[in-house]
Amino acid sequence: MKMTYTTGLLGEDIAAEWLEEHYGMKLLESRFRTKAGEVDLIMLDGEYIVFVEVKTRTSGKPGSGLYAVDRRKQQRITRAATLYLMQNNMMNHASRFDVIEVRNDEFLYIPNAFQPGGMFYR
Repeated sequence: MKMTYTTGLLGEDIAAEWLEEHYGMKLLESRFRTKAGEVDLIMLDGEYIVFVEVKTRTSGKPGSGLYAVDRRKQQRITRAATLYLMQNNMMNHASRFDVIEVRNDEFLYIPNAFQPGGMFYR
């Protein structure tokens, strides 16, 4: 297994625990994969189904991971999220797309980071 893949998996686990502890979210599913794309974490935050993209970084400038979630990546996440909602009969649930960067013991968390259609908040 590649080191970057292993680091990414560890970052996803750490992010899920951090979101549960600091925001009271509940993990519904991790590493949801489809042919259309994938979602790192699917969390429940009150009435919202939250699709979370996790970027784990061991080097580089803080915030650099957020820029990796470009329009193309957002589209893949959105497609996978739509399939998740359809498969689980949750199309009427409110949802949002968050991004979290995990770097050592630091977290940069952006709730509602982008909207379907590619509008990214910076």
